[in-house]
Amino acid sequence: MVNAVKKAIIFAPFWREAGHVGNNRIDRFVRWLEEEDYRVIIIRAGSADAIHNESWGQEITVCDRLGLYRDTEPGAPTANPRKPNKWRRALAYWLFNPDPTVVWARSAARDPTVVEATKGAHFILSSSPPESAHVGAWILSRKTLVPHIVDMRDGWLDEPLKPLLRSSALRRWLEGRLERRILQDAKGIQVTSAIWKHLLRERYPQLDSKVQVLTNGYPENTQALRAIEGDRVDNDKIVLIHAGRFTGSRLTQHPALLLEPLLKSLTNAPKTGVIRLIGALTQEELAEIAPYEPRFQAIGWEIETPGAIPRFELLAQLPGASGLLLLSASYAALPSKLFEYIPTGLPLFVVTGKGSATWGVCKQLPQATIVDIATTANDGSANESNSFYEKLGCSVPDDYSEYQLSLEFKAFIKL
Repeated sequence: MVNAVKKAIIFAPFWREAGHVGNNRIDRFVRWLEEEDYRVIIIRAGSADAIHNESWGQEITVCDRLGLYRDTEPGAPTANPRKPNKWRRALAYWLFNPDPTVVWARSAARDPTVVEATKGAHFILSSSPPESAHVGAWILSRKTLVPHIVDMRDGWLDEPLKPLLRSSALRRWLEGRLERRILQDAKGIQVTSAIWKHLLRERYPQLDSKVQVLTNGYPENTQALRAIEGDRVDNDKIVLIHAGRFTGSRLTQHPALLLEPLLKSLTNAPKTGVIRLIGALTQEELAEIAPYEPRFQAIGWEIETPGAIPRFELLAQLPGASGLLLLSASYAALPSKLFEYIPTGLPLFVVTGKGSATWGVCKQLPQATIVDIATTANDGSANESNSFYEKLGCSVPDDYSEYQLSLEFKAFIKL
């Protein structure tokens, strides 16, 4: 008798959305499931209903009738989105629980093509944010009786990304009920740091046995990221790179929290150079950075803001830098860029809270110079040597390698 093909459903509305960091995590899941002989079916949102066959399975696009997800041509540059109307946005988040994309999620969960494709699957995995992905997958799970695995790339009620959850007790209660029902029904829950697990366990002790920590990890080809001294920029020109957005990733990520201690650290440094802030910075972020430009120029340093570049170009630039800059103003989150930084072996200048998830990882890295964000907020001081960029390269820990993380993931989905 021939064994039935194993099948896994991934519910990820953002899949293939240009520039969405969640794509990297889903891409890993697809590779790892394919290695275990799963046929993978991804449910995504887009401009029109469509089905595409892939080497690993199938991609089902369910039309997003609100227009929040739009397809772009392959290889097309990321469009600069229209600046959202804050009042319209606030109203939309009040009207829809947990977020406006729940309209698509509920529709996708009841779509006949999706329901039929889900039958006989081993599990449905949903990844957030947005949290509405979990709502859609939960409805689909209840409808088909296929077990649900919740993948939380950030917290939901813990350190919420949405301002409304921080300002409204009513909203926390409404979404808290939804979160509790989904997590209680889930077969398994993945979080991306030990602190996320601790916070979740404090609120829901009964879920402890369901929760696994699965961090983000290194890019596939870590050797290509490894900095080689001969390939570095001229040693007389120090180049320090910060990759990615600031408040666009998390509202607490203000550029000043990084630039103030960096300025303190570089004052009286033996060399000068360039601070390159690469990413799609908002006008507000650029306005916050502007006052620092003359202050850095006064000590011989230039600030450059070249804008966003494709991820593959960014990864190619990192090994040629002299040092890499990281700000993590979150207690529980581990920035995905940290796992792109570590394999370079380059010196890291890290500003984060003492005892945070990022602090816990970076204190194990010889390449990292860590500055306590609380000290920064008080007096702008940095605790380490002003020549942090002269730290020697170090070996790359295996903990966040593709191989190690794949073993943890594969063991978890078999529970």
